[in-house]
Amino acid sequence: MRWLCLHGRGTSAQIFEMQTARIREALGRDHEFVFVNGTVPTDPDVGAEAIADEFFGYVAHSVEQDQDLCDNMVEFVESQGPFDGIMGFSEGGTVAAMMLVEDARHGSFGGLKCAVFFCAAPPFDPDLVRSGVIKYTDPDVDGVLLTIPTAHIWSQIAGADEIKVHQALSQLCDDQVREIFLHDLGHDVPGSKSDKDLAGALRAIEHVIENAMDGTR
Repeated sequence: MRWLCLHGRGTSAQIFEMQTARIREALGRDHEFVFVNGTVPTDPDVGAEAIADEFFGYVAHSVEQDQDLCDNMVEFVESQGPFDGIMGFSEGGTVAAMMLVEDARHGSFGGLKCAVFFCAAPPFDPDLVRSGVIKYTDPDVDGVLLTIPTAHIWSQIAGADEIKVHQALSQLCDDQVREIFLHDLGHDVPGSKSDKDLAGALRAIEHVIENAMDGTR
C-alpha cells in the first residue's frame, strides 16, 4: 500500500518520519510512505528544535488560507498520487480526516481506502470552509461521515477534554471497520519507548489494512 503521511503542528515531515520509524519497519516493504511538509511556518513544538531546523503546520487559522488547504492537498495528490491510505498525527491527522470527508463526498482524492489517526481531532467541514465558514464536524450533528477502515490511536493518560476530542473523531467513523487503541505515552506516536504500546498500535493498524484489502477484492 502507498501511504500519504501528515505530521503534527510545529514539527515536520522529517520528524514524523522518525516518529513512525518502528511502525513502518514492522509493516514491511509492501508499503511505501510519502511524507509532506505543511505550508504554514510555525514555532517548534516541544523538543522539535533538537531534531530539525524548520517547523510547519497545515492549518493557517485564516479563512482565506484554509479555503486553499483542501485544494492544495488535491493538487498534491494529483501530482504525487495515487495513495491507498493516509496517516496523520495531531493536526496532520485532523487534516487527513478533512481530506477523507472531502473524498467521501466528492471523490477528490481518488478513493482513499483506509486511515490511521494518531491523537487527532475532528476536522472542519471542507464544504463549509469553501463558503467562508469554519465549522468543525460533530458526530452528534453530522453522524458517521467516514465508512472506510480507520485506526484511532491516542493516549489514555491525556486530559479529559483531549480524550473527548479523540473520541469525537472516532465517532465520525463507521464502528464496523474502526479500530481503537489507547496507549500510555502521552501526545506521541507509539514506537521505541514502549514495545507493548507499539505492538498494540500495530495490531490496530494491521486490522485496518486487512479490512481495506478485503474491501478491494
